[in-house]
Amino acid sequence: MHDYDDMERLLRESLNQVAADMSDRDRKDVVEYLDFGEYGIAYELLTFILDRERIDRPDSLRKAGCKMAKDD
Repeated sequence: MHDYDDMERLLRESLNQVAADMSDRDRKDVVEYLDFGEYGIAYELLTFILDRERIDRPDSLRKAGCKMAKDD
């Protein structure tokens, strides 16, 4: 469970760092997935949005991605 807590923390931290550069709808969509524990979908959606909007990915998002890759 600790890994999931850490992953959620990293994803929420990432979202907080870029939220001002995102639309409210996109932010709410990511939050909804996080609230339901759908961390993989939240990660994919957040990276998609950041790439689409040409927003740099925070280090915390890279760390979350590495954690997810180790869980596979």
